[in-house]
Amino acid sequence: MTTTPSTGPTTTATKTGATKTAATEEPKKATVDYESFLKLLTAQLRNQDPLAPMDATQFMTQLAQLSTVEQSMRSNDTLGKVLDTLKSSGMRMDMALLGRKVEVASDQLSLSGGKAEAAYTVDGTPASVKLEVLNSSGSVVYSTPGSLKTGRQVFDWTGKTASGGTAPDGVYTLRVTAKDKDGKALNSATVVTDTVAEVRSVDGASKFVLKNGATVDSSAVLSAS
Repeated sequence: MTTTPSTGPTTTATKTGATKTAATEEPKKATVDYESFLKLLTAQLRNQDPLAPMDATQFMTQLAQLSTVEQSMRSNDTLGKVLDTLKSSGMRMDMALLGRKVEVASDQLSLSGGKAEAAYTVDGTPASVKLEVLNSSGSVVYSTPGSLKTGRQVFDWTGKTASGGTAPDGVYTLRVTAKDKDGKALNSATVVTDTVAEVRSVDGASKFVLKNGATVDSSAVLSAS
């Protein structure tokens, strides 16, 4: 599967087991600051007036500052290594979901072979619920009333369009519009089930590419089977 370039370092894993990594090394600002401080202190000692040498207390204070800068630099380096280890561990755990079915919080509905399924929930008690299927251009191709029951509801779509035709296989968007008895809009959430086809690491965060082509954050995954 073709990977999509990103603005940061990116690692991509597919079901074939192949990985691609692109990284750029940046100079460490902490190192630059430490070396600048050391050069400044050395120049100060070299150019001091022999008849009026630096006060011992002032010199010890500057040495203490140098030691503090060095310790901070080492601490930052250690924390950076710990963070890299955690990111690498998280990526390996996410890769275990390759090829598995996952339930994700997404409104991207996949129509394949005349079959598409999603689930939705509505906060509160709805007086009206409208379900709309939108194509890639944002046009509504199908619309139907939704269930007024509370809790999780399932939406099945056979690909039938509002004009009586059949929509081609592909990725569509499910829009849920719910209102209470006073006409106030109610919040809703949609859930879809699909297979993880690809795992990408973008700027240190894992993203899943589903079989339907949608890309979701790892935090959107609700369950896996």
